[in-house]
Amino acid sequence: MNRKYCLKKSKEIEKLIKARRSVGDHYYTVYYAFYNDLLPQIAVTASKKIKTAAAKNYEKRVIREILRPSLFLLEGTKILVVAKKAVKEIDFSEKKERLLRLIKRINKEKK
Repeated sequence: MNRKYCLKKSKEIEKLIKARRSVGDHYYTVYYAFYNDLLPQIAVTASKKIKTAAAKNYEKRVIREILRPSLFLLEGTKILVVAKKAVKEIDFSEKKERLLRLIKRINKEKK
């Protein structure tokens, strides 16, 4: 994913969490906020309960790869995707389906 789409500052990430606008399921939690820019801003993290760094990094790479082709759905949105421990139990196609379902729920609220 291109750097211009990354949400890096910890203060902005904290604002997203404190805003308490989120959608989630058993595998992911997505915090979000709407703003007036066309470019989406995305941050990805994995739960502390995913033990090894290699597993955390793998899950973050998978999430970025799932979101990359669907960035047009996220225009004007800042999101933080948190992968939960249970995400290790499902395959890529299931991860993609679940995450895109959450993104569509966010889009419904935006319109």
